Amino acid sequence: MTLRYLSLLPLMFYMGFASAAEITIPQVLPKTVAQRLLANDPALAAADSILSSARIEANQLSLSPYDWVARGTYQQRNYGNGTSKGSNSNEWNLGVERTIRLPAKVRADQASADAANQIAPLQYQQTRRQVAANMLDAWFDWLAADARKTLLLRQQTTVADNVAAVTKRVKGGDAAQLEQKLASAELTTLQRQVSEANNAEASAWTQLAVRYQASPNVKPSNLPDPIAVPNDATWWQSRMLETNDPLALARSQVISAEAAAQRAKAESQPDPTVGVFTASEAYGNERIIGVTASILIGTKRRSLEVERMMAQVNSARLSLALVEREQRAVIQNSFQSAQGYFERWQLAQQAAITMADNARLTQKAYSLGEGDVQQLLLARRQALAAAEDEATAKVAALRAYYQLLLSAKLLWPDWLNRTAS
Repeated sequence: MTLRYLSLLPLMFYMGFASAAEITIPQVLPKTVAQRLLANDPALAAADSILSSARIEANQLSLSPYDWVARGTYQQRNYGNGTSKGSNSNEWNLGVERTIRLPAKVRADQASADAANQIAPLQYQQTRRQVAANMLDAWFDWLAADARKTLLLRQQTTVADNVAAVTKRVKGGDAAQLEQKLASAELTTLQRQVSEANNAEASAWTQLAVRYQASPNVKPSNLPDPIAVPNDATWWQSRMLETNDPLALARSQVISAEAAAQRAKAESQPDPTVGVFTASEAYGNERIIGVTASILIGTKRRSLEVERMMAQVNSARLSLALVEREQRAVIQNSFQSAQGYFERWQLAQQAAITMADNARLTQKAYSLGEGDVQQLLLARRQALAAAEDEATAKVAALRAYYQLLLSAKLLWPDWLNRTAS
């Protein structure tokens, strides 16, 4: 079982690097910027330290848990009645001993160490992926807030120009003051929305600036359009199952549990303790050199420990089956989400274009004295709502696609698949 799991690793890494060149990635977050932001995240530095600690712990597992024990005694033997000089004999005993691991336990400990050495880099890579996912969430949260702010500011300028035009018509006697009040109220409402958008954008940017030490020069000049998800669901599921961190980790945990059960079985036979000693007795006239040996007498507790560890193995295998099912569902949902968000963005884009044309035509009609200001304001609200929906759908589609690439380890693969030195 162990060899079967280990044999998958080269294929997993090969697939990760081989497929990266075949996938187009919209430049929402350039690789150089992403790596600079990630390098400033304390969570990534903590992951490096945790990996070093795990490797040291794995090396400890392969070593004997027993230390040398030095023993010494000193005694005074009284041969007289306690009053005669020279009747006391000063005697001592010195020795060293150590418990010796039986060969079966040596093999079991090495298997546990190998499993731990396999688990450590998997946990490290999973942590790196989660760190990258957190950074992406912060980045796209800011992009969404910035896009809405930009849109509202542009709309505010247009509405302000419209208020000025209505005011001019009122002065010329071509419009009623009610129209001016309605236009001014529309501008006030939009100004409130702009204020909210400014606060939301500032809050999202603070997250990037404080945690990731982002500077203003990382802001993109424009947001690229999303692209359709390449390949079908079967391809993505195959790819993501082969490079799936939780699944690989669950497999390694089965191996670790099996090694622990192997150790428990070997532990049913206690390790012997052997030693050597030297002693001096009878006024130093007797010198003794000897060996000692002892062994624990096992109890039912040891056999129960074997049963407990076998239950742990069964639990690990069932957890592996559960993780595999869960990850299949997650992968399918990730693909469907990315595909669905792209389709919704296309529909939102079409609606935004239609509503923008409607607002433009309504504005033209109003300028020619056809229609009233309420029709114009309604058309503008509809255009603004459609534009907001399009901007939101655009960021959501890009976010879903980036998350899909990240889960498949196709986003910055040389960074994501790297293990600490």
